[in-house]
Amino acid sequence: MFKLIVNADDFGLHSMVNDGIIKGHTKGIITSTSLLASGSAFDEAVSMAQQYPKLGIGVHIALVGGIPPVSDPSEVPSLVTKDGVFVDNYIEFMKRIYSGHINYSEVSKEIEAQIQKIVDTGLRITHIDGHQHMHILPTILPIVIEKSLAHHIKAMRVPNEKINFLNGVHNPVRILGKTGLSAVASQAMPIARRNGIRFNQYFWGMINGGQLTETALIGILKKVSNYGGVHEIMTHPGSNNLELNHTYNWNYHWEEELSGLISDHVRRYITQHDIELVNYGDLL
Repeated sequence: MFKLIVNADDFGLHSMVNDGIIKGHTKGIITSTSLLASGSAFDEAVSMAQQYPKLGIGVHIALVGGIPPVSDPSEVPSLVTKDGVFVDNYIEFMKRIYSGHINYSEVSKEIEAQIQKIVDTGLRITHIDGHQHMHILPTILPIVIEKSLAHHIKAMRVPNEKINFLNGVHNPVRILGKTGLSAVASQAMPIARRNGIRFNQYFWGMINGGQLTETALIGILKKVSNYGGVHEIMTHPGSNNLELNHTYNWNYHWEEELSGLISDHVRRYITQHDIELVNYGDLL
């Protein structure tokens, strides 16, 4: 049994991201997406999601990424910069954690606000995950689980990509970051299980984050077809590299990811290897 969730992150971030995700769902293999409550194109994403009921909808908890919180910045000062937005990346956020600068009551307030905003749309929520995977940090995870259960969200991404899986990537910084986050994620699995939270057994796409070309995707699918169970592939499609990389300094290959996700070659591989495309809601 090979069950595969293909999840597109950052739904609601930008109109060009929304467009890429919907194209990847209607023309390709995307089965699931994660909605960013404070994204600038949130309302558009909600309207789109209402038209595609087979698209799983997750809560994409954000505590990083240079985007604004849902709460008023003055109410969550330990989480934002002087400009009233989250720090850019997980390294900066972890520095705040380890220096004692994070107020966890503010974390709880902001996570609740993000979940509630998405719940209020009336969309069926299938799971919860996190921008740059901050939801599985040891001090953040208990808050995420508490809030998830309070809102009857019973599935969560665990980004436990196999540490020795490099899939053509040789950047030491990326490898180090993936290794650390995967190790932390593996520790989250028994905690989620004890709390009755369903999660993926295998996770792919971290090492190729933002660079998930057709070739990289086929490399992952070869692993999927070797391990029975529930897999998630994380993706970041979009429809305009120039505009998106002008807005965000992440150097993602948004259009190339979309091209791989709608590739006939990729779909044939999935069909030929009896891989069943599902979303987190199908696990419950």
